Amino acid sequence: MKKGIAAIAAVFGVLAITSGAFAAQHYMISSSSQIKDGAVSLSDLSKGARKALHGNKGAKGESGPQGQQGPKGDKGDTGAAGDSYLHGAYYSVAYYDKGDTNGGAIATVACKAQSDTAISGGVSADDYMKTVPVGQSFPGRMNWDTNTPKPDRLDGWIVQFASQNGSAPEKVKVWALCVPGLHVPVNQTYTQSIDG
Repeated sequence: MKKGIAAIAAVFGVLAITSGAFAAQHYMISSSSQIKDGAVSLSDLSKGARKALHGNKGAKGESGPQGQQGPKGDKGDTGAAGDSYLHGAYYSVAYYDKGDTNGGAIATVACKAQSDTAISGGVSADDYMKTVPVGQSFPGRMNWDTNTPKPDRLDGWIVQFASQNGSAPEKVKVWALCVPGLHVPVNQTYTQSIDG
């Protein structure tokens, strides 16, 4: 406290004390004992003097205790429905009712548009008690001129029947689950001769 008051005295230099009969006299303050406690307030000091009174920054205090958990918030709005990518999906069915699905025969079904994609497919017989051996079943469209699948076509389903061991051909339906405007990339993820 004494050092602080001494600093105040050094900044001010001279304080004029006026009262009654001593109004015409001036006094030089040379000691902090000449200043009555409480006679000088912070607002009486210059900006430089106030700055000089600041001490060094203290050490960081310890963290306080964790506060209580706040009340539960309001329930949020329901989010928008996600896209199942099956909007407008439909089954396309081709019925082969002549009963000539012998071994090696190929039957196909087409989606309604070339821009549609068949994501699943299969074959069923009219007589569900009989089995129809299937050699191949995959998405695509056939080029009947070459008897091979057309490249980069997924807008249908192709089924090739295997040998039926002398059983009579059946009437069958070829199915495809088609999705309008859906693009599904084809990625070959394994090659036996390369991947072992």
